[in-house]
Amino acid sequence: MIKLVAFTLMANDRQQRLRRQSPTLREALQRYLDEEAIKKKSHTQAKSLFRVWDKTFLAAKPIANVTNTDLIRLRDEWETKYAASTVCRRLSIVSHMYTVARKDWGYSLLNNPVTLVRRPAVDDARDRRLFDQIKLRGVPEAECPRSELDWLVNATRSKQLPTIMWLAVETAMRRSELAAIKREHIDLTRGTLFVPISKNGKARTVPLSPWAKYVLRLYLTGRNYKGRIFGLAPDGITKTFIRARTIARANYEALCAQHNRTPQIAYFRDLRFHDFRHEATSRLAEVYAIHKLAKITGHSDTRMLLRYYHPKAYDLAQELARSELGRRQIEYIRSLTVPEIKLAA
Repeated sequence: MIKLVAFTLMANDRQQRLRRQSPTLREALQRYLDEEAIKKKSHTQAKSLFRVWDKTFLAAKPIANVTNTDLIRLRDEWETKYAASTVCRRLSIVSHMYTVARKDWGYSLLNNPVTLVRRPAVDDARDRRLFDQIKLRGVPEAECPRSELDWLVNATRSKQLPTIMWLAVETAMRRSELAAIKREHIDLTRGTLFVPISKNGKARTVPLSPWAKYVLRLYLTGRNYKGRIFGLAPDGITKTFIRARTIARANYEALCAQHNRTPQIAYFRDLRFHDFRHEATSRLAEVYAIHKLAKITGHSDTRMLLRYYHPKAYDLAQELARSELGRRQIEYIRSLTVPEIKLAA
């Protein structure tokens, strides 16, 4: 009994010392940025998350005194304003900071309060494809382009975004990979584009379609590039794309009003730059087997690759009709002089 009391007192003394000596959340996150996050490609995002936490009521609180109740209060507040994925990212950086503090900074007795916080369920799967049958009866295609991408290309004032968007749709490259393209990475003779750094940490070489080669050759003509061929950073690409999307939608609605037509709500709505990667993956899936496709898109897990493959139901139906099974059934149906099938009531 005496030993138990002594052990309890010793543990309490250690906890009190930990609370007095532990850094504030602001100081701990700053150290995490300087020593850990800087090693990662997501360093820029980590700095953004740090600014978010720096504005909370927990910033000046010692990390040993932060409780799961404090974090739950913040989580509930954020859930009313932001997407579940945003809330999870904010909690994850603090959780990892606690892990690093325990393992590498000497705070082995430190508890991680984030482990006691329920995180919101994230459902970020998307199946958005580009619309390519935009039509207004009686309006020629020159005035009303069929594809959302054509509308975006016409809408932007950027000289770089059209090429970036075309490459995104043709190669399935990520935004950061497109922004990092250098002239020496491009081989128009062989029709390839080298990606030295990707999200999974592995380099890969992407095949260029005839249209991708044409667009790149046109863009590079007359330009003596050494190094990066685009001046837009990843965030700049997104901002420029959003402006183009807004203008494209306004132009489409103006054309509809001019011809007294009701605009389709779905066009340009909820379209993100990353959807170009989904579109490209779905198109390339019609050409390559899944193991080859994974090498092109840079997916190390084919299960993740399936999230990016979104075939159109109409195309699948046509493929079924053209298959051996479909042809046999069509031939049989044509041989029937009268309907010979009986359906059970």
